[in-house]
Amino acid sequence: MKNIEFIAYCLRKAYRHTHKKQLQFKQYTSYVELWNQDANDFCYRLLDSNTPCMISKFGTVELGALQQYQSSLKKHFTFKEYMDFIKCIKPGLHTLYNISGLCNQAGFFPNDTSLLKKFYEEYISSIKEIDVLGSYIYGEKDFESELTNAKRVNIEGYYYPFLFKNPWTKILKGKKVLVIHPFSEDIQYQYSRKELIWKERTEEILPDFHLITYKAVQSMLGIKTPYKTWFEALEHMKLEISDIDFDIALIGCGAYGMPLAAHIKKMGKQSIHLAGCTQVLFGIIGKRWQELPTVSKFINEYWIHPSKENTPLNAKKVENGCYW
Repeated sequence: MKNIEFIAYCLRKAYRHTHKKQLQFKQYTSYVELWNQDANDFCYRLLDSNTPCMISKFGTVELGALQQYQSSLKKHFTFKEYMDFIKCIKPGLHTLYNISGLCNQAGFFPNDTSLLKKFYEEYISSIKEIDVLGSYIYGEKDFESELTNAKRVNIEGYYYPFLFKNPWTKILKGKKVLVIHPFSEDIQYQYSRKELIWKERTEEILPDFHLITYKAVQSMLGIKTPYKTWFEALEHMKLEISDIDFDIALIGCGAYGMPLAAHIKKMGKQSIHLAGCTQVLFGIIGKRWQELPTVSKFINEYWIHPSKENTPLNAKKVENGCYW
């Protein structure tokens, strides 16, 4: 690490300490082309076309890791880039410091910065497949060329279909719907009593369809898996999913989500990378949504927390237990 880079890291650490409130995550929406009902309607029409497609979003941790790798390739930085790094706008400089966040919160493993190049390449390939992007992060600008064909909608416009008239989820009726998620058993249970969760809006939000669940690999927080690397786990899931008969997929499984969504589009099918909100659609509570009025107003006594079997011992280390 060069002296100037070391100084920048020290200043960044001090800035984080003195600007905690200002550094709380805030959505960046200047890239958004369609909002709320219009965004929902665009997703509805795209899915209704029955053409292969991918609706997705970046995870903040995953995007930060991608930006960090991009920065490591640069030999020189401008004064503005150093200042953006110090102010925590830019996630990295030349030195790949660590990827602990990507491992603990998004499930990447092992914690080895030499693997970030391959992760970056996997994601670049996946980003190019996106047709609709739930846009909410300033750093998306660093992948402008890969997102040329993506329509940018506000995150709520596709993430929370239950907020809108004629939600895009109506398209699921009568289809073979594959849900890829670590909470597969809980999703099956909740779907069996969907009328209690969504009441009079059930036929719009969770209509009758053939539910197929696939239990995604859970590897965040250092959870042991049968695989040597994240890439091995991803390829195993791709192979198994390729053998499943389905029409459309809903996906929520950490850093695996976007690459799996791209793989499914390449299979000639439709993928909706709902990420954390996949569980919400099935009435499964996480701390994040309990504290979010937009969602919490829908919660009733039939919503559940993930089962004990699906709750890691150190769950609170992931954004204070946001999914549990």
